[in-house]
Amino acid sequence: MISWLLRITRRIINTDLFAIFIFFTVTINSNAVIGQNGRSKSFYSDGTVRADISYVNNIYDGISFWFYPNGNLQYEKSYSLGKLNGWIREFYETGLLKKEYYITDGVIDGVYKSYYENGQLDEVIEFSKGKRVSYKKFQLDNSFKAPAENYLAGNRQLELLQKKNQILICDVEVCPIPIEGINSIQKKLVYPEHALMYGLGGEVTLIATIDTNGNVVNTEIIKHLGLGCDEAAEKAVKQTKFIPGQNKGKIVESHVTLTIDFKINEQQKLAANNFQALTNKPSVQFDKRINFENNQVGNKVEKKYYQCSIDECAEPVGGLEAIIEKINIPAVAKRLKLKGDITVEATVDRFGLVRDTKIINGIGYGCDSAVESAIFAVKFIPGKQNSKEVESKVILIIPFDYSR
Repeated sequence: MISWLLRITRRIINTDLFAIFIFFTVTINSNAVIGQNGRSKSFYSDGTVRADISYVNNIYDGISFWFYPNGNLQYEKSYSLGKLNGWIREFYETGLLKKEYYITDGVIDGVYKSYYENGQLDEVIEFSKGKRVSYKKFQLDNSFKAPAENYLAGNRQLELLQKKNQILICDVEVCPIPIEGINSIQKKLVYPEHALMYGLGGEVTLIATIDTNGNVVNTEIIKHLGLGCDEAAEKAVKQTKFIPGQNKGKIVESHVTLTIDFKINEQQKLAANNFQALTNKPSVQFDKRINFENNQVGNKVEKKYYQCSIDECAEPVGGLEAIIEKINIPAVAKRLKLKGDITVEATVDRFGLVRDTKIINGIGYGCDSAVESAIFAVKFIPGKQNSKEVESKVILIIPFDYSR
């Protein structure tokens, strides 16, 4: 009886093992037969596509693409049954072509071209079934500027904006756009020392004028933030290269509205709060009348430009000229040919940073705000009381001239 039971048990076990073997064999073989087909995408951590690859039965087949983190095309490769076969193109991060050549059954065949980073042709090599037939080298011309259409092969910024339902406001049919993406402006942004210390965050909105070469030739702030943020936003935009705007397929000068974000992380906020606590002391109040004096400088009479109520007044590093150089003359002031003195009260902390400004006597038309912005952008020598650096107020008289 026992031996009979053992034989039955062994037979059942063997049958189950056989069934399991058959199951795995069929599964593995069917996977090998079916494989991965169609397109497969991988992504960067922010959701931007890293690669878009075409498969047939787990083998590269068809055209596949690889992308830079900014979304622009990096490689375009053609495959046939796992072997390179067709056009191969490599791009710079801007979207300009870097290399292009043709592969036949894994062997380079035909003309190979490479390009400098500015888009100029670098090398032309002719191959015949993998063997080099001829070679030509071109010297770099640093003055060469690639036309806008040359960026379109690998630049996907307009396409990405459309996918994200983001709209640029401009005065042309096809808006100018940073060749490395909108985020490239943010990466160039240097947070002003004043704004960082006092925890100032927000947005600066400006209109940028883009010429036919994609360069920023002018900016106009339409939404201010202060504490040097306006100037930092303008600088970041001016350092950015654009694909020029277009009207009816023609490259034209254009204007585009851009919003630059100023965001402070938690660590910076904590540092700013500690700084505020250290400097949150009553400021020295004025108890003297404003009495500007005239100083003789050579053959020219120059008005003394500051006044305060402490032992030593806070003064701009570089003097009055340092402020005047940073004044962004409003367009309307140029049209009206405005001139005149603008009197400003500035609060300067013990570190030489301007915390606040107040117009005492202005001339309007945006000139007063331009002078205030310039004062915020300048570092000061702190005022002193009893030989100790203190927070104080200083009254500045700034000569404004539209023609500067």
